[in-house]
Amino acid sequence: MGNFPVHGGNVYEVASRLHCQPEEILDYSASINPLGPPPGLREEFLKHFDRLQHYPDIHNQALVEDLAVFHGLGRDQVVVGNGSTELIYWLPRILELTSALMVLPTFSEYQRAFEIQGVKLAKLFTRAGNGFQPTVEELARMVEKHHPEAILVTHPGSPAGSLLSQDVREWLLRIGVNEGRYCIVDEAFIDFCEGDSFKRHLSETPRLILLRSMTKFYGIPGVRVGYLLTSPGMAKKMSGLLPPWSVSTLAQIAGSFCLKQKDYQQATLKLVAEERSALEGNLGNQPGFQVFPGRANYLLAHMEPMLPTAKTLREHLLQQDRILIRDGASFDGLGERYFRVAVRLPEQNRRLSAALERWCRTVTA
Repeated sequence: MGNFPVHGGNVYEVASRLHCQPEEILDYSASINPLGPPPGLREEFLKHFDRLQHYPDIHNQALVEDLAVFHGLGRDQVVVGNGSTELIYWLPRILELTSALMVLPTFSEYQRAFEIQGVKLAKLFTRAGNGFQPTVEELARMVEKHHPEAILVTHPGSPAGSLLSQDVREWLLRIGVNEGRYCIVDEAFIDFCEGDSFKRHLSETPRLILLRSMTKFYGIPGVRVGYLLTSPGMAKKMSGLLPPWSVSTLAQIAGSFCLKQKDYQQATLKLVAEERSALEGNLGNQPGFQVFPGRANYLLAHMEPMLPTAKTLREHLLQQDRILIRDGASFDGLGERYFRVAVRLPEQNRRLSAALERWCRTVTA
């Protein structure tokens, strides 16, 4: 079937290779809110449709203000981008980095963005036995050896979905930002984990940078809106170097609208928590599967040697059930025996569980 893209959610390319319509594929490879965009967003777009004849607000003023209020921060601590990926690519350039410590596995665009800018990367590969999260000892050893100008961590981790331990968080805030070092925390999925953000530490940690996404929690990957939270000084420096009009009018409208949808936010948290627990149980009941308990809207599973590889499973599910999962081999630091699935709606999760059960029966017979 050929190589599939290293990112999740590319249903158009996959559908083309399978000679089917994208709508026929049940996408478990991209971890997007299964409820879809908040109700009323379509009408909000239409209400402001005439704004499209003008350039977008170059300073994203309304969205910046709404984000500041939402997070209880100053508007001078918010920087908005055309999706968090745009900000990822600008970070090493704006910070003028020459070296960084990257905790893996993580979102692959970080490695690409930093290497394009010539940043020398030290890689800390986390262990399955620790839920693919770093320990203080591992971080301290890597910092002592490589003296990086920045440390990049993911909270919750991707693809395992676990949160950084309290001692690691304290170490990052106490030691990680010493010697003029930046601490970059990817919080793209933190909205699924109430109360665990680093944002309360921004006031006393000037070199702390938090990357956030509105794509995942609000189900709007096609709109492209992300942002970062940091100190006023860092935010001013970054805002002054970003290109103008990078955030579209529709993206600004969507961002402001989504932040105000309290019922939708609570419904999302409830649904994802319930379905994650149910899906974790169903996956764990399959012979040869080890599921890593996570806090986000996805689950990572390991397949024992008694089973074929995750690539074989992925291709089988595509051919037989039109279900697309994420092959763990696309994450630097995992391998061919891992796969990740999103948490979706109950009936969809039952369909996935049934397909996995049929496959396991076949290959273990």
